[in-house]
Amino acid sequence: MTKSTESPLVVAVRQLDADLQRFEQLSSELGRSSINSDKSLQRASHMLQACSVHEGKLAESLRGFAEAMQGVQRLQHECMEAIAAAAKRISERHAQRSKLQERLQLLGENARAVSAPVTELPATDGSGSGSSHMLGPLGEVERRLEAVIAEASELCELSRQGDWADLERDTQALREQLQALRNRVLLTRRKLGSDAPS
Repeated sequence: MTKSTESPLVVAVRQLDADLQRFEQLSSELGRSSINSDKSLQRASHMLQACSVHEGKLAESLRGFAEAMQGVQRLQHECMEAIAAAAKRISERHAQRSKLQERLQLLGENARAVSAPVTELPATDGSGSGSSHMLGPLGEVERRLEAVIAEASELCELSRQGDWADLERDTQALREQLQALRNRVLLTRRKLGSDAPS
């Protein structure tokens, strides 16, 4: 980490540590100095003055450190707010996805229930036998398929709006299968209708 990219706290700690060490050194020298001549008295007076000046510098470094700590606290608070907002967003997205997945699961169950009779459709032989009694049930299957397709379309759109690409893709695939099934029912009804005796 270069000086230009160092955090204010690191710079403040380094400055405070340097000033504290210098202050400790000066006070220790002053305490050890013997005062037994005019020269030593003057030297001690200069050292005392240097200690006083450095004490002011140390106080300034302490203020800088306190300001840096306040900056750290502000940053910590901002980070905590960002985390809380992200946690809320994750919770909301989880709830939204769970609802869509529940609807998709129910849609799949409905699709299976509606499509079961279609898979059991007998091949029409053109004789018209049984055609008329099958038209009613096929019409009901078609109506139920339309309802399930409409639900699939709505769920697909909600997935797209919610930016759930995987759910949108799965719902779209199910809708396409249901539309193909509806087309098969329509064709069967038409064939039965044209085969039915007049």
